[in-house]
Formats: sequence, structure tokens, C-alpha cells
Amino acid sequence: MDNQLQGGFPDRDPREREDAVRDPVKNYITDNEKESGSGRQKRFGWFSLIFGMVLMLLVGFFMGRHLMVSGKVGGRDYNNSAMLNKMKKLEAYIEAFYLNDVDTEAVENGVYRGLLSGLGDPYSTYYSKQEYQDLMDSDSGGYEGIGVTVYKDSSSGYVVIEQVMKDQPAYNAGVENGDIIISVDGTDTAGITLTETVNKIKKGSGDSVKLTLLRKNQTLDIEVKKSHIEVESVVSQMKENQIGYISVSQFIENTDEQFVKAVDDLTEQGMKGLVLDLRDNGGGLLDSCINMVSRIIPEGDLIVYTEDKNGHRDEFKSNDAKTLDLPIVILVNGNTASASEIMTGCLKDYKKATVLGSTTFGKGIVQNVMPLGDGSAIKLTVSKYYTPSGHYIHEVGIEPDEKMEYTAEEWAEAKKEPDKDKQMIRALELLGSN
Repeated sequence: MDNQLQGGFPDRDPREREDAVRDPVKNYITDNEKESGSGRQKRFGWFSLIFGMVLMLLVGFFMGRHLMVSGKVGGRDYNNSAMLNKMKKLEAYIEAFYLNDVDTEAVENGVYRGLLSGLGDPYSTYYSKQEYQDLMDSDSGGYEGIGVTVYKDSSSGYVVIEQVMKDQPAYNAGVENGDIIISVDGTDTAGITLTETVNKIKKGSGDSVKLTLLRKNQTLDIEVKKSHIEVESVVSQMKENQIGYISVSQFIENTDEQFVKAVDDLTEQGMKGLVLDLRDNGGGLLDSCINMVSRIIPEGDLIVYTEDKNGHRDEFKSNDAKTLDLPIVILVNGNTASASEIMTGCLKDYKKATVLGSTTFGKGIVQNVMPLGDGSAIKLTVSKYYTPSGHYIHEVGIEPDEKMEYTAEEWAEAKKEPDKDKQMIRALELLGSN
């Protein structure tokens, strides 16, 4: 079981990427569907067979044991017999009156997705076999696409940008976290699945894709070039007066290695202070975050702890004998979420860093990705997390030590022209005065 956080679109998630993993998705075809001769559209006979299996799986999922007449989930009683009867009625209506052929794979996945959606938790979701594989691939550091993670908003039906990765095609084209994708190359995303939306973005004809976005009641058409995304999640350089700069865009599998190397390289160059830029970092993998913070604080010190629904507490402590004993300024904004908030909260609690910018997003819950044995998986919110001092930052965020706000226009300009980045200039001033 992978322990993950899901951050992301200051959001909701980020959906996608929990601190944790992202949500790129695709469909897959079963052997039976291939034999049908009609791709994925089959007559209702196959639907009845698979639907019956789905019902059994659904009941098993609710009960966590063999089929029973009633059970309890989350303290509430469920009448499984009534649920089965109602679903049989739905099947009968579909068989008798539904005009088109039934896509059994879509129905099956829809049942699973509906079950997770019924929890009312935007961070809990179901991954088909291909979706889960894509999820793992995206966190490994390379994939084809435009550099975003997305999720399907259950209330509107539209696909929402969870996280835009720094310096990737979508980022450079002006796409922003929280943008609602109204259409992809003219196809309304409310009328297709999340999988189909992602495939249209990644696999549509041509070397670019046209996104129609809704942002603060304004509709925008943005053309984004597609490319192979090699994710370099850590960028570093030495600034004036021997002040090091490290920007972390997300927490994926190799981010911790890149970060430690950057710290070591800058240290060898005589670094006297560090600007750690976590702006627009929506989170990622908890393990990477722990390893990165471990390079800064003493071995054995508490980094973060979690508590589940039963009050069970897990503590995550520094695992590196090296420390970084120099002044640090962390740059944050409203898109700084999840794993990046764990890092910020820990260093702030220990007074190892001055936090500069605007209040962070506020995602203080943890998700686990749980494989189901057939290649598919679910992601469930399983616990809350707390900073070393016991702060629970969910839906609250972390207040900076020095607040310096940007308007959306100012931030867009600062990203294009670093010389106009007032927050960066102020961070260098703070470190230069130490």
C-alpha cells in the first residue's frame, strides 16, 4: 500500500496530485470485448453478466466480507438487499428501453466511480487498470502530454486543472491551477469521461491541443503544444552573495534525490543562505517529502505525524545524519499545498526557515492508494496530518511570517520576468541581512 498525500489544485486537489499522485487516465479493453467484434459496444447479454459481477463486488466492498442482508459502513446501516433489488430494476429498465448499445466497461467503471463519488470527498477516487498504470508512470518522472494533472468535478461534470507543472507546455502557454476545461479541440468535456478527456489531450491529432477554459467567469481559448514531459522537479542555482536558490515544482519519485544533490552542490560552492521556492507546488509523494526535510533537520526529529479515524498515530522522523545549518527563506502562495505544506510547516515550527508570501492552500489530509488485485486501484482519504507542533492546517493553510501578496497579473509577470519578482527580491534581502 503506497502512503501518499494528494495536494494539487488548491483545490479541491488536486485532485490528481495528495500530496500525492496525479490523475492522468485512459481506458482499457477486455478480452471479451475484443471477441465481440464491436470494440467496446456489446449487447445487453454481456452487460447482465458483468453487471451481476459488479453488484457482487459492490456489496463485498461495502461489507468487507461475504454477502449479507445488511451491514454498516461509517456508522450507518445499509440494506444490501434493497440495493440489489433497485439495481436489478435499473438493469431491467435499461434493457427494455435504452436506445443504444451498452458499453459494459464504462458501466462497470461508472459503478466503481459512483461508489467513491458518493463519499463526497474530492480526494477519494477509483482508478481503472490503465488509469492506475498511468498514475504510477506520471510519478516516475516522464510521460507524453502537456504537463498538467486533472480531475472530474462531480457537480458540474467538467474536467478541472488540478496542477500545472512549472516550465512545461501548459505552464508556458498560460494555463493555471483551477482552470475548468470546457472543451478539448471543440469537444465538451462534460459529455465525455475523464479518461476520454485525457486521451483527447494526449493523443488527439496534431502536435498541439486547443483548450477552452473557464477562469473566474471568463472563457479563454489556449493552444498548447504537446511534448514528451521529462519532469525535472528541482531547479537550483547560486544567486548573488552566495545565496542558493532551489525551486521544487512537485514531489515525485526522484525529487528527493534531485533536492539532496542540489543542496550538496550549493553547499560545496559555499552557500551562505537558501531560498526554497515552493510556490505553485501542489504536493506529491510523502516519502520524497520526508527524505528532503531530513536533509535539513537533525536525524530523529519529528517531521510530521498522522492520525487515522481510530486515533492511531504514525510519526515520520528525519532519517539523515546531515543537517543544513544556515538561514532559509521559503516562498509560498495559495497554490502551495499538501506535501509542500508539510515541508513548510515543519521548518517553520522548528524556526529553521522564514516563510514569505501568502497563506498556503491548506490541505491537511492524507490519501492511500490501494491496489485491488486486478490492476485497478482506489485512492482513499485515510488520516489527518499535523505539523511537529500539533497544528492541523486543513482548510486553514500556513500563515507566512512575512506576508507579501501578488495579484494574478503580478504573479504572471513575475514568472515571465524574474527581475520583477518582488518576493524573490525580498527573500534575498532577508538572507543578505543575516
